[in-house]
Amino acid sequence: PGDAVGVTFVSGDVELGATGTVTHVEDGRVYAFGHPMYNIGPIDFPMTRAFVYIVLPSLANSAKLSSTGDIVGTFNQDRSTAIAGHLGAGPSLLPVTMTFETDHGTNRTFHFRAVKDQMFGPLMTYTAMVNTLTSYERQFGTATYSVQGQLRVKNHEPIGFDNMFAGENAASATSAYVVAPITSLQNNDYEKVDLESLEISVKATEQPRTASIERVWLDDPRPRPGRTVPLKVALRSYRGDDIIQTIPVQIPANAHGTLALTVSDGARLNQTEQREARLPQPRTVPLLVRALNRARRNNTLYVKLLASDNGAVVGGEVLPSLPPSVLAVIESDRSSGNVNPLQTATLGEWQVRTDQAVSGVRSLTLQVSAN
Repeated sequence: PGDAVGVTFVSGDVELGATGTVTHVEDGRVYAFGHPMYNIGPIDFPMTRAFVYIVLPSLANSAKLSSTGDIVGTFNQDRSTAIAGHLGAGPSLLPVTMTFETDHGTNRTFHFRAVKDQMFGPLMTYTAMVNTLTSYERQFGTATYSVQGQLRVKNHEPIGFDNMFAGENAASATSAYVVAPITSLQNNDYEKVDLESLEISVKATEQPRTASIERVWLDDPRPRPGRTVPLKVALRSYRGDDIIQTIPVQIPANAHGTLALTVSDGARLNQTEQREARLPQPRTVPLLVRALNRARRNNTLYVKLLASDNGAVVGGEVLPSLPPSVLAVIESDRSSGNVNPLQTATLGEWQVRTDQAVSGVRSLTLQVSAN
């Protein structure tokens, strides 16, 4: 009693935590602070030794300069009168490896561990990443971050990261992109997941590597079924340079009539598909992992060839171009809430990776005829 004690949220090359005073120790049980930390109830945070360097007294708001030390136990309660835990081994933490490379020669690797808490796990991982990025790159002004990596989940497929963020809030957007799957998995309602490790590689440049979709066209205005036609996409870079991308588009042999050819960035395509298909939230962790891995990226051009045709979305699965008899059976069970009508069918989908964060959407209307 009276000793300094610490609560660690992130440990390693990045340290985030809180310190306070031990109130009472009995049979390996430790009661501390004499007040709540955040009053969030059950917790699973490391209990550490702590050292207070100096106290800064103030009638308005006193403060102290302190640091945390070795793990000596686990805090498992944060209540209105105290935080409480037990001496011994610390809790399981999420190991994070973050490699950071800049275009002016900085190349560093950071290792830290974050708590596996529903609220503080994602929050502290985000805070650690943002502070790391802004400590070795400029904190204000435009920048571009390319991020790749993997989040390993016990008994499930790993979640891959591959994206690019550019602009004045690129560091925040990059960190939020990495933390979003952690938040979704730790807060899912279906099963408790165990996050095994997070490995991230970030490449930074101070140039805003962005491009907008200006124009799309086909050299053949009336393509025939079964043929491959070159689709031209004109991009305009941040500095006004023109970039031409050529994407071979295969017209299906059974295609006919009026078709729509859409070229879009990842964010707008996600919004369009969600609005048209009204996809429900994944109802199991494997479906959630698959949805996270299929998320669209900013550094990719997406091309979809669409035709007007009736279909349905059943339990989150898109079923386009259904025969009328099958569609009638499915629609007869719409009272379950798992069936949504679909008015378009995707005849083909292509994607091309780019060196810029792409924005914009353009569409073409095609008349396909066998004659």
